[in-house]
Amino acid sequence: MTNQSTQKLVLALDVRPRRFGFVAFEGPNRLLDWGIRSFFSGPSRLPAGKKLLTLIDDFSPSVIVVRERQGQSDAKVLETLRHETTIRRIPLRFISQKAIMKAFAGAEKNKHEVASALAQQFSILMSKLPRRHKCWQTEDYRMSIFDAAAAGVAYFSRRKPVTKGADVPN
Repeated sequence: MTNQSTQKLVLALDVRPRRFGFVAFEGPNRLLDWGIRSFFSGPSRLPAGKKLLTLIDDFSPSVIVVRERQGQSDAKVLETLRHETTIRRIPLRFISQKAIMKAFAGAEKNKHEVASALAQQFSILMSKLPRRHKCWQTEDYRMSIFDAAAAGVAYFSRRKPVTKGADVPN
């Protein structure tokens, strides 16, 4: 029998102005799905809110984790997310860059090193790992998947149970 507290479904998001990356976790060590959803204004495109709602409906997560960003150009998307999580009674947690770096203390503390550590931990993501970009190059869009995954891993690392003494069987 599996422990429900460690096997809860967590939907981790990295929300950006024109897209969001997502990773669905079943517990800290199992990825169910990952990807990127783009959204632009225009008559033929679905708005970001609808894409988020579809994702929430598909996974029915126990908690939604969002990587905090400095800019507020994604405020409308985050407001939709806050509204929907309130209605659906799904906890919404924001993970800071500091918390992410704390979860990856062994890495050199840059985004590519964190992404590489994630690709090592979840080998299925290895093919999605972008090359390290130069300072004059734009960041690869796939990095959003790794930013979402890093937020999810940081969420689980903050929630590790603290045990005192010997292990007690369940």
